[in-house]
Amino acid sequence: MLPSPAAKIDRSDSQSLTIVPDHNTETDSSHRRYFGDLVHTGILEPRSLARRKCRSPVPDLAANCSPANRELHGGKGMFLQRMKAAGLSVPPFQCVTTQITNALEQHPLDSQRLESCFPGIGDEPEAEISLANIRERFNTLLPSEQSRKDSWLDGLAKFIASDDFYEQVKDSEAARHIRDHGLSTSGPLIVRSSGINEDNYGDAQAGKYLSEVQGDEDILRTCLKVMASAYRPEVCSEDIPQPMALIIQECIDCLHGGVAMSFQSFDDDTVRVEYTRGQPRGVVAGQSGNTPHRIDIFRNEGADSYQYFPGTISSHYILRKNNNGYSETRIDDADAQSNDVAQQLTDDMVADLRQMVTELEKLLLCPVDVEFAIDHQGRLFLLQVRPVTRLSGGLDFAMPIPEETLAIGEGVSEGYCTGPLWLAEEQAADSMPEGAIVVAQHAKDWMLEPGFLKRAGGFVTATGGFNDHVAILMKQQRKTLMLAGDQFATLTARVGQKMTLACARFNGKPGAFIVAGDMTGKLLSHGCLSDVLPVKAVPLRDDLFPSEDTFLSVASGFQWLTDQNARLLAFFASGGGLDCLANPVKLSMSPQRSERLAETCDSVNRLVDGAQALLDGYGAFLQLAGKRGSHRVKSLRQEMLQLINRFELLKKTIQYGLKRIILPMQAVEKGKVSPVMFRHWLADCYQLQSCLQALNPVEAEQVRSVHELIFALHQRFVKALAPVTLAWGQDSLSIKRKITYVDCTTPGGEVPLLKQSSRAFMEESGLSGTVISMDEALIVNLDLGSHVGLIELLERAEGGKGRTLRLTFSDQFDSTDYADKSGKLMRMWFLAQLLREIKLADNPDNMKLSYNAVAGEIIVECSRMTTRPAMQDAFEKLITVLPAMSDLDLHLKCSPIFEGGQWDFNLLAQHLERDVATGADRFAFQHCLFVMFYRIAGGRYSTAAFCWLLSKHQQQFAHHARRLGVCQWSLLLKNKPKESLREILMSDEMSADTRKELLHHFLLFDPKSATRLVEQLYDLGDQYFVIKPSYGYRLEFYAPPDPLSGDHKEKVRNAVLTHGLEYASQQVRNDRDFVLPAISKHPKQLQYLSEALRNDSDVVMAAVEKNPLALNYASERLRNDKNIIRMAIAESTYPLSFASEKVLSDRECMLDLIAKNPQAFHYAAVKLKDDKKFINAAKQRNPELRKYLR
Repeated sequence: MLPSPAAKIDRSDSQSLTIVPDHNTETDSSHRRYFGDLVHTGILEPRSLARRKCRSPVPDLAANCSPANRELHGGKGMFLQRMKAAGLSVPPFQCVTTQITNALEQHPLDSQRLESCFPGIGDEPEAEISLANIRERFNTLLPSEQSRKDSWLDGLAKFIASDDFYEQVKDSEAARHIRDHGLSTSGPLIVRSSGINEDNYGDAQAGKYLSEVQGDEDILRTCLKVMASAYRPEVCSEDIPQPMALIIQECIDCLHGGVAMSFQSFDDDTVRVEYTRGQPRGVVAGQSGNTPHRIDIFRNEGADSYQYFPGTISSHYILRKNNNGYSETRIDDADAQSNDVAQQLTDDMVADLRQMVTELEKLLLCPVDVEFAIDHQGRLFLLQVRPVTRLSGGLDFAMPIPEETLAIGEGVSEGYCTGPLWLAEEQAADSMPEGAIVVAQHAKDWMLEPGFLKRAGGFVTATGGFNDHVAILMKQQRKTLMLAGDQFATLTARVGQKMTLACARFNGKPGAFIVAGDMTGKLLSHGCLSDVLPVKAVPLRDDLFPSEDTFLSVASGFQWLTDQNARLLAFFASGGGLDCLANPVKLSMSPQRSERLAETCDSVNRLVDGAQALLDGYGAFLQLAGKRGSHRVKSLRQEMLQLINRFELLKKTIQYGLKRIILPMQAVEKGKVSPVMFRHWLADCYQLQSCLQALNPVEAEQVRSVHELIFALHQRFVKALAPVTLAWGQDSLSIKRKITYVDCTTPGGEVPLLKQSSRAFMEESGLSGTVISMDEALIVNLDLGSHVGLIELLERAEGGKGRTLRLTFSDQFDSTDYADKSGKLMRMWFLAQLLREIKLADNPDNMKLSYNAVAGEIIVECSRMTTRPAMQDAFEKLITVLPAMSDLDLHLKCSPIFEGGQWDFNLLAQHLERDVATGADRFAFQHCLFVMFYRIAGGRYSTAAFCWLLSKHQQQFAHHARRLGVCQWSLLLKNKPKESLREILMSDEMSADTRKELLHHFLLFDPKSATRLVEQLYDLGDQYFVIKPSYGYRLEFYAPPDPLSGDHKEKVRNAVLTHGLEYASQQVRNDRDFVLPAISKHPKQLQYLSEALRNDSDVVMAAVEKNPLALNYASERLRNDKNIIRMAIAESTYPLSFASEKVLSDRECMLDLIAKNPQAFHYAAVKLKDDKKFINAAKQRNPELRKYLR
């Protein structure tokens, strides 16, 4: 007797099968109506197939997503049952459970008839032989006997599909039950595999097993063929076949068939539908040589928003009647190019697919991959569904796609690799070089075998899809795959050459290319992996609460508040326990999603509890002031009441948010339908994340998030330190300039950690903040960013780190201006590199960096410092360097330091965590130095103060950069002649290396001025060229220097059209033929032209027409031109701020402009705005002016 689904299967009894009927898998009335008229002319006809008729012997687990249900029905069967229970349009089906297939495996076999497959097995006539018995023998084989095991598996697979095995089992009770699973229809049937690990979260196993349409044979034979596919050695990852159920499903005669995937990347929920005419097989496998028709449905842009991409269909499959059965027959298309309108799906079909995908996402609560069929009546059927197991979006490079690419295609599977191009040839597969990039017209079975896949570096095919079995397998195996399309032929001509293949996001946009040579080093230097940030230690719950004696003194209370602030911010760092909320799509796809969600909820509750402890601790800290507290302390206590009330409301919101994300997941895990749409669940996750992490520093006291509470409390307990200390009366307090000192040291104890020289420097350099001195610690809060900057000197740091210097450098990243964020992140990068350069730690290996993107901070920690003086010296270096960081971000944001500009904390970490500094790192550091010193036109104490910490060469470089900046400032003020810059660069005081370095940094920072110097120093004055800005000390060109000729003229023209005139030579900038077409595409570059061309009305009008603000760079004469002025203010009057005084004082001209736009009045000359007659005339010209007059 077969046990119940929840019980353990007893494999010892294979003679008797008792199955519980399942009434829910009978077809509903709509299915019966449909299958009643399934006959299609020339394809299907009624016939008597008694063996197809059955009662339903499957236990009713349709509403059960438990492991027991998967163990019984397999992944495909479990999801089909759930789709049917949800009322979705699924063709009638029945499950052959693992109990029944297990009974077949235990059926006694004639050992003599197995001799050909398993030599020697007939020597044990007394032993009972069955498939299960043979499987157990696999366990006795040693790893060294792998080839023997593979041979056995291969023989077993062939035996199960053979007539011999069929004859031995055809009369068994298990066989009778399989026949009873046949559906009550005379139409075609298909048998699908349903392995217990198939279609799982995180592991699709797509295409791993066989699906077979029933031909002119017993349904048992068809089932045995599918069952045999589980025994092939190439699919037995654990060397033993996994249990398999089977699905017997009515097969749709398709007008169109295909697959749909509901997400394309973690941040792109475009539904991608791929299909062909006929059966889905032409799309699903990915080995038919087709590039399927494609429809992208844009869910964020309305119900009817989609785009059709015609495919290249070389073959398709139709369902064909063969005697008493059916087959899927391949039809080769003579004309592969298929733009036939008849191949497009109707709007209604697209709408149905969109709705179907939404319902399936709700059912599985994750992105879905679904196979569908559309019959000849236009009805949509869902054949099977699985969770999407891998999405793109985890690999980004802060660089554009290289210009020298050999081919650009479409990325299917993310990654990159380098190796020789190898033209696919099955007979030569064993001789393929390790790591080769396989080039093939399309994927084939032999390329997907595990051994071959392991040796291949990546794949490039001419045709294929994004959602087929090949694509899914490549993603799961992390093999790079690119579709080359019509560029495929270019690659076949380069077979054998070393290439680099990359499929990823480049400067934030998806792309794929193949380029000659090895550029993995460049990719690594520009890489930005989503998991690059180091994992931080998350505090345990008990660590978040103070001990009983914590708030018995100001010093211990303040230190606990400071430490608690850092502990809570650690939750927001990568690995801090809240990552799942930042990428809920990734969470939903995880095989451990329930466990990960539970862990996330625990982290949320710990964070909230810790924030409550911080709030309570702050209250206890204020109580140290007692009744003698000053007006400031009383004010802080009143503010605290507001914070308490607001945090109570926030906690309720957070608990509600937790329920909103937990309950749908619990429902789905129990096999029920989620109460909310998947997209709504994602929105709830993001909303909860906002309640935890969002920060608006200006309004943090509103406590709209836990982060804002932490921020507000941090500000307040730092401000409260001085008045609480005064009221406490047991510690001394003093204020000198902008620094407040709190001395909590023991009288007569050790010499304080704060040296007198450090104290004097902080006061003289204008730093502001609070310094608290204790016997074994020094805490310095400085105003360095939106968070208060924090420096800690600890004699005994936590975790056995010993003497430790720690800097927490934070900045404000709430601005939406990308350039602002880039400048601040580049400043953080430079600060970290500078601290390494000046050897902040006595042992460089003990200087560690960590990052917290949500808190906007970088933490520099030097632990295990050998002596107290060493720690004090490091502190002096630190306070010497920090003032020089002021406003550096404003200049760096306009001058990128690395190629590519997509700066974020991931990229910051990527650049800082390299084991070895690259040439790009050294160039970037020098460039920051250049910018820092060049911008100081009149000198600056705080910057000059740290110069002595640099190497001798860097000091000289900084000195000459400053001289160059002062000279440039004088040129702007017209205090020096134009040749002054050249004189400085050619000065004998400057070495050749320094001159070369300065010129390249000057070129990157100010190309307008530096290009002329390049011409002078390299003797290129009469040449036509366009420089390619580079991040190294070698000149590169879009168009190299050359006298003007036919070919070179075209090269220069293309270069300025594409890249503009910013880095063009003087000859190019002064040539009207080059300038006029280029200025229309790059209007702001009017500033780089000669005075003559900035006085050319055609050139200026071409620029102003595209960008009215270009008027600022026109000559004085043309800024008087009324026609150009009218053009410039067509959409906004702001360009009038660049008009000449003559225009703004011209009464009639201004009246004409006011008639067009009343706001032009604001720019009129003062004498006109004071003239009542002019005002009255302006009102008559444009009555709207009245609303702008005071």
